[in-house]
Amino acid sequence: MTETLNYREFYQKQPFHICEHDRFSIQQEAKYADVHESTHWLIGLEGCELTTENFQWRVVVFPSSETGHFNCKLAFFKSPFVRTFDEACDLMRKIETLARQDQLFTIYENK
Repeated sequence: MTETLNYREFYQKQPFHICEHDRFSIQQEAKYADVHESTHWLIGLEGCELTTENFQWRVVVFPSSETGHFNCKLAFFKSPFVRTFDEACDLMRKIETLARQDQLFTIYENK
């Protein structure tokens, strides 16, 4: 079964440049061979409905173009789900900080 991205509850940030070490990590993975035009990270929050009143959230990171075009089937990173939107926002800020410091590859290596 293929996991798909939930666009109903998907909140993305403005794409920003992929730094050198992270770009090298992408280039080492065969599944990213066709994303050579991806120069940016797109980070977003994805919500998954558990019940009509209860969601869980995770952070997803995709290689993208400068304009935000990305392949939803090729996430570079997906965090575990957390219980609240606030927890997910905090986690997204931490992951974004790592990516801007060219350290996102350290998360990817440990997943």
